[in-house]
Amino acid sequence: MNLNWNLEDLFKNNDDFYIEIEKIKKMLSDIKIYENKELDEKLFLDMLTQKWNIKEMTNNVLIYGSLMYYKNIKSEKCIELKSIAENLNNQVNLELSFIDRKILNLGKDKVNEFINKNNQLSIYKLFLDNLFRMQGHVQDDNTNAEIKQNIDGINYELNLYNNLLRDIKYGSIKINGELIEITSSNFTKYLSSRDRETRKQVYLLVNQKFKDSEETFGGILDLIFGYRIKNAELEKYNSVLQKVLFEENIDSKIVESLIKSVNNNLSLIQKYLKIKSNLLGINNPHLYDFGVPLDNGLKIKYSFEEAVEIIKNALKPLGDEYLQVVEYLLNGHIDAVPDENKHQSITFSWNTYSFMNFRGAYIDLKNMIHELGHIVNYHLSKNNLPFLYEDSTVFVGETASIVNEILLNKYLYENAKSKEERIFYLSKEIENYFTSVFKQTMYTEFEQNLYSTKTLSNLTPKILSEKYESLIKKYYGSDIVYDEISRIEWTRLGHLYRWSYYPYKYATGLIIASVVVNSLLGEQSLSKEQYLEFLSSGSSLYSLDLLKMLNIDLTNSNIIDNGFKVMEQDIEELEKILKINNL
Repeated sequence: MNLNWNLEDLFKNNDDFYIEIEKIKKMLSDIKIYENKELDEKLFLDMLTQKWNIKEMTNNVLIYGSLMYYKNIKSEKCIELKSIAENLNNQVNLELSFIDRKILNLGKDKVNEFINKNNQLSIYKLFLDNLFRMQGHVQDDNTNAEIKQNIDGINYELNLYNNLLRDIKYGSIKINGELIEITSSNFTKYLSSRDRETRKQVYLLVNQKFKDSEETFGGILDLIFGYRIKNAELEKYNSVLQKVLFEENIDSKIVESLIKSVNNNLSLIQKYLKIKSNLLGINNPHLYDFGVPLDNGLKIKYSFEEAVEIIKNALKPLGDEYLQVVEYLLNGHIDAVPDENKHQSITFSWNTYSFMNFRGAYIDLKNMIHELGHIVNYHLSKNNLPFLYEDSTVFVGETASIVNEILLNKYLYENAKSKEERIFYLSKEIENYFTSVFKQTMYTEFEQNLYSTKTLSNLTPKILSEKYESLIKKYYGSDIVYDEISRIEWTRLGHLYRWSYYPYKYATGLIIASVVVNSLLGEQSLSKEQYLEFLSSGSSLYSLDLLKMLNIDLTNSNIIDNGFKVMEQDIEELEKILKINNL
């Protein structure tokens, strides 16, 4: 087992990295001969083959340069490698852009004629279909100039927003007689404190500081939403939601079904919150009470060896073929050993490589099995597909990692040595639903409300606060004491400012994974072979078609409802352990 990267599959050394860059630049120069050439089916194939060869080589350069940087962020040389790789990637994208324009100018009929004449072009069929599908939303130069102006407006407001966040000073509170300054990097730690007075002080302090700037936050959000709506109209979409989902060919009914299904299951999370309040000994819980972990003071630590053994055992239900890939990737494809030169605050996977700092806590174990899910997915697709389809979309890619998380918790729970451990592992899984499904869907519903409102009036702080307060009361239920300041929490939802309709992906990811685990282990309506076929399919089909390989139709609200079975079973199991009746 070698939990450090071996990047020799990419480049043996930096010299080879630089040699590859020169090759790519030469190929970029050569491919320009197609810009003014009249194409037949053979030249069309040659052009596409060269394009994707360049893209694949550039991708390897970008991965290597970036991974070298995250491995040693203090090295000037590694910073340079990352910068060179990123500049090359930008250059390649810019210089290859003529190819897509040339294809669109040929027209769909001509391209289909080429495909019919040359069977080798069939691998590009989905790529070409998607290119023409998007064509109706490509605008003329004047409209594009207006779209860019709106994007510039969004970026300007985002810059103001980031500066506003940077300049907020929360102040200090007293903890055990000591004055502690609250910062953006430590306030979540104190919000999960076992001391209720500490939680309360931090919650009120942070929210009050955001409330002090609510007019500015509201003004920025109002302008950003306005720009997004204008751009959706200019690009001939019915809504911002349709624009966001169209690229992956996702039906907007999915978001509606998600919201409906979560609303139908709100009683589940409210039941859990009541159980949690009782376990914490709190009669009248506030929103700031639910960040406390149900760990009963447990200090569970895992060595590297223990973590790897747990992961292998947890993943046994996925079969020997899956485990063989895990065994392979555990040697040279996960960089997990803590190192002061590494980037300290992020965990990620890219291609078949994962990055983290494993320090032995439960979250590290969870992160490792999560990231393994991503790189197993990529490895299987990479071995099965051409480069242009080997990477999964975010929408379905999270399935591979969250299935692993659920299997991990099941294994840990089944092998727990005490009642306290069983409560801890069950609560972790339930809390995952709470944060990834219920809260993210609440944020999505809030965003839907805001876009509907913005078409009729400005988003004032009063409107924003009223709408947010209404939603939190619906989602959290009537057993909570709501502080007046809680209605201002919309100011802290960074995703609203930075992206459109991002949170729903977390919610659907966990629901899909739950359905998969239930189908694999519970109903046994899905075979290991079917699941591996899905993991080997990258983005060779549109996202919703890929999910149908798992017998999942997300436009069917009943399917989404089935995703709550795991959570329902966990809560029932928690009640049994605690011998709770009629709470």
